[in-house]
Amino acid sequence: MILNRLFELTVYDIDSTAGDFRVTKTKRYIAMNYDKDIPIKKLADMVGLNAVYLDSLFKKETGATLHQYQIKVRIKNAENMLRSGKYKVNKVAEHCGYSDVLHFSRQFKSVMGFPPSKCIPR
Repeated sequence: MILNRLFELTVYDIDSTAGDFRVTKTKRYIAMNYDKDIPIKKLADMVGLNAVYLDSLFKKETGATLHQYQIKVRIKNAENMLRSGKYKVNKVAEHCGYSDVLHFSRQFKSVMGFPPSKCIPR
C-alpha cells in the first residue's frame, strides 16, 4: 500500500513546488481518492474556488480537465495493478471505482490504446 501511494505521487507528478498550490492540492486529493467519484464542486470547495474557475486553472496547468485527469489517474492505477499479475480485470475495475467492467475496459482502451487484458503478465 505504501509503495502504491509513493507510485501515485511520483507518476502523477504531484510536485508541491511547481504551479498553483490549489492545483497541487487538487491533484494530491485525486491521487489519494481515485477510487471514488469526486464531484468537481467538492474539489473546488476544498481549495476555495468556483468549480468552473478551478477546472479552467487546472486545465491551464496540466493540459487536462479535472474529469480527464481523474480518469487518467484511475486508469494508470489500474494498469499498475494489472501488470502486477495479482488481480483480474473485474477486481481492478471495482478497486478503481468502476461498477461496470465494460465501461472500465472502454475507458482503459481509450486512454491506453490497448485493452486491459494486454497488461496481464502471461
